[in-house]
Amino acid sequence: MITRPSDNGKRCSVEQALNALQEKKVVFGIDEKRIREAIQGNNWERKILAAQGIAPIDGLDARLDYVFQSKTSVQPKIDDSGKVDFHNLGIVNNVRKGDLLVTKTPARMGTPGTDVYGKTIPPKHPKDMNLPRGKNTVSDSDGIHLYAAIDGHMSLVNNKIDINQVYNVIGDVDYSSGNIDFIGSVTIRGNVTTGFIVNAGGDVEIQGSVQGADVSARGSIIVKGGINGKMKGKVVAGTNVIARFIENAIVEAGCNVLAKEAIIQSHVKAGQSVKVTDNKAIIVGGVIQAAEAVESKVLGSQLATQTIVDVGVNPYLKEEYHKLTKGQTARNKEFQNIAHNLQVYNKSGISVENLSEKKREILIKLLDQYTSLRNEIQEIDARIEHLEKEMRRYQNAEVRVLEVVYPGVRITIGDQIYVVNDSIKYARFLIEDGEIRKAALR
Repeated sequence: MITRPSDNGKRCSVEQALNALQEKKVVFGIDEKRIREAIQGNNWERKILAAQGIAPIDGLDARLDYVFQSKTSVQPKIDDSGKVDFHNLGIVNNVRKGDLLVTKTPARMGTPGTDVYGKTIPPKHPKDMNLPRGKNTVSDSDGIHLYAAIDGHMSLVNNKIDINQVYNVIGDVDYSSGNIDFIGSVTIRGNVTTGFIVNAGGDVEIQGSVQGADVSARGSIIVKGGINGKMKGKVVAGTNVIARFIENAIVEAGCNVLAKEAIIQSHVKAGQSVKVTDNKAIIVGGVIQAAEAVESKVLGSQLATQTIVDVGVNPYLKEEYHKLTKGQTARNKEFQNIAHNLQVYNKSGISVENLSEKKREILIKLLDQYTSLRNEIQEIDARIEHLEKEMRRYQNAEVRVLEVVYPGVRITIGDQIYVVNDSIKYARFLIEDGEIRKAALR
């Protein structure tokens, strides 16, 4: 503060003001210009800023940015029309090996300040953070990025990110869990209830049952409580389907279908075999298709329930074969029409130069279609020929009845059909001399 001098007193000089600051040990940030202006301007009894320090700049704490957020709350999906889908809750966090999970922004150190006494003012020390590295995750050498080390489900456990190859459902797959779509294997301790979907890139193991639900896996599907399709659900496995029973269901397996007790009124398709293994094993009703073998203790029922058993042809190849041959008929017809139109043009004797622009464009289009369709037909013919060879591989396919097969059962092996009119016990059905024959069990 600049104090007015007494009646006989002298005005304070700049030098005196600086000495006064020095006596108070103020040595940093002195604003001599401002002091001079204040004294010369008769700013009596006014406070002036004679000296000012430099405030410290605090450091910045490290920060973690999560690319994949761990889903701790259940939120049903809402489509563009506002409809809420309670089957799809999006609980599963699928990640692929190499996916970036977290990026760390390192802590930044602060800048010290200085007070008017010349003392250093330390900045606030920033807090560092470690990457939340848990199971099956890996960081780069700088500790800046965290990646998934495997394909799997990402979860946040005790502030660490874990990647698991198996996704566990503690109870049922229902409205509490929503549909499950997982890159790895899935274990379900309860049931898969009506209307829900389970899709796995690995295996699926279900402790309970499948009840009118869709279950698919690239690997095997094991259902300890059985499959009741309720004429709604479909179970599809890349390798095997194993269940206590199969009833009113569509079941498909790239390799084998194994049921312990029964297959009832179901459509079952297997790339290798279908077998029912229990002491009371029975297959009754529906359609059973397998490339190599079908085996059961009882086949059909005393009520002559229509039961179709088809072996000797891989059902997947057979399905593809029928689709290709059906489509090839239409392609050949189209190709013949194009060839006929080109033949008509050739017979006309008109050169391309004498055609109108529109007709020339039509001719060019026909030639392109002719070449494209010819190549397509040749490729499909080659595929059909390959399928025919593959389907002839299963000449040793058979149907094994360990106890009895009842009337109402129709057995197809390759292109041969055998209709059971009377009960037959302990028999094998196989191809001999180009037709289906009965033989004793070995």
